[in-house]
Amino acid sequence: MRKAGFEAPLPAPAIPSSAPFSRSEQTIAVFCGLAAFAVYFRTLGPTITGEDSGELVTAAWSLGIAHPPGYPTWCLFSHLFTWLPFGSVAWRVNLASAVAASGAVSVVALLIILLTRSRLAAVSGALAFAYSLEFWSQSVIAEVYALNALFLALCLLLLWRWHATRQDRWLYAFALTYGVSLTNHNTMIVIGPLFMIFALAADWPRPRWRTYALLTLVALAGTLFYLYLPMRSLANPVADWGNPETLGKMWDHIRRKQYLFLITANPRSAARFLHQLYVYAGFWIQQFTPWIGLFGAFGLVVLFRRRWTYALLAVAIGTLVNIAFILVQNFDFDKEWFCVMGVFGIPGYLVTALGIGIALDALRRRPWGRYAAWPVAALCVCSPLMANWRANDRAQYYWTEDYARNVLSSLEPNAVYVPAVDHQSFSSVYLQAVEGVRPDVSIARRYGYVDMGLVPDLPQEERERIGEFPRRREEPLIFGWLLEHTDRPVYFSEPPKIPGITYMHAGLAYRALRPGETPPARDYWSEYRWHTLDPRDTHGDNTAELIVVEVKIAKAKDFIAQGNAQAAQRLMDEAIAFYGPDLILLNNVGVICARAGLYDAARKYFTQALAIDPACEAAAANLRRVKN
Repeated sequence: MRKAGFEAPLPAPAIPSSAPFSRSEQTIAVFCGLAAFAVYFRTLGPTITGEDSGELVTAAWSLGIAHPPGYPTWCLFSHLFTWLPFGSVAWRVNLASAVAASGAVSVVALLIILLTRSRLAAVSGALAFAYSLEFWSQSVIAEVYALNALFLALCLLLLWRWHATRQDRWLYAFALTYGVSLTNHNTMIVIGPLFMIFALAADWPRPRWRTYALLTLVALAGTLFYLYLPMRSLANPVADWGNPETLGKMWDHIRRKQYLFLITANPRSAARFLHQLYVYAGFWIQQFTPWIGLFGAFGLVVLFRRRWTYALLAVAIGTLVNIAFILVQNFDFDKEWFCVMGVFGIPGYLVTALGIGIALDALRRRPWGRYAAWPVAALCVCSPLMANWRANDRAQYYWTEDYARNVLSSLEPNAVYVPAVDHQSFSSVYLQAVEGVRPDVSIARRYGYVDMGLVPDLPQEERERIGEFPRRREEPLIFGWLLEHTDRPVYFSEPPKIPGITYMHAGLAYRALRPGETPPARDYWSEYRWHTLDPRDTHGDNTAELIVVEVKIAKAKDFIAQGNAQAAQRLMDEAIAFYGPDLILLNNVGVICARAGLYDAARKYFTQALAIDPACEAAAANLRRVKN
């Protein structure tokens, strides 16, 4: 006999339920989406941010071609938001991410309802996902990952709905959604075989080959969005990465030919792979706060006990995507690489959110659980919300736009500007193409490679040898030709070694000086205007931190040129202390010191770099040079 005041435990639910979603369950899903959107709208970036933001906004605005694989579905979806009559174009495209992310949160709520029939579980799991660190970060900027999460959640919902009802209309809807998702991000290619195995296993031992053939055709129909690439490239939009006007170039763009070097760029070993897995485990721990993440892992164990095939599919999705991107990218262990790689874990964080909902449902089905479920649900939502707010608040983020405006405004008329990295080039492309800033300037590296249109008279044999997309080792020849055959002022973010050419510090850039050139002296730093340069206002954003570091290093170089080595080293030490002991930064600072004859300082920085990664060949070689 149970004691008075206690309720009998709820029975375990049928998983998944074949019953349609009730109106109240649909309302809960909409509520979750709106609750997510309210936070995203409050923390939305007002303009471009770092990494690919400027390039993606420009591609969406112009219906152009983004970096490989081109992201046609994302460009079409985000372009619709550029028609809004308010906000900057970048803000409107950021809003597209917020809308897609909110849709993904609503679908996650429906997935949890499908698995538990618990509204409370749906709210806790869906909003925990909404406010997880990495997913939230991608929901307030111009990026493709929020839309990809929506596609993944929809694919799971349609596939599990088919399995519950055995109505093939859900399976055909899944196939079309999956096909379209392939034109948004390559992540879905990795997941595809898992979906196929699940469907085959569900039909076993009576596979329906004719149905599978039709499903394949439906999925292929969804991939026709890739025809956007040659169709728009032929129109020569402002953003035309890779110029994929032919089927061959289109295929090269889709398969990311430009990035295939990453597969062999770094050494491979079992120890390195295990270290990379350890890094991804750290990413996972950060998302929801550790205890909430572990609660989600417990929920997946519960799902294994209730329906192991569903749990196996979910966990396989979460782990296989991470392993695939580790193997393909084979990333280094520096801060910038970590920021790039973290987003690929979002499918795993989505799966963990399902586990959070299932764990809460398991809790509320215990005799005492109904009393604990509400505070635990509140903790699952509020803990990541409070922990991740500051890091993901982009409401006052002007770092990247300020950087580009300052550099572009300081260039001489009709200048050529050669940016080196993404936050330099993509922000400049956005301001020039979309906002109309400095149309007289030629941006030499718009797509990660030099625009050969800058040197139309380069001998044909050289053009054929270099190819349409030059590698970095060819750039000194290209820019040497440009400087010799034009009198246009040329500025570099990172100056190459070109015979006969010297460089003058020009704030955040370098002015190339031909023999006999003496441009007027200017105080570039006094001309620059920033919303803020306070390191505390970076909120942990990697691009903002890089800009702070770049300003300090550039000023340090000015001090070196003035003969004030002590002030220069103080600024470089400040930059390292702020950014952290990063392999690339330490090596680069060491190179600056070595070139200035500060060999003791150079040895210190190279030694610190090797302490982080003893296998770093560049730092080891540099250390040997300064020791000799």
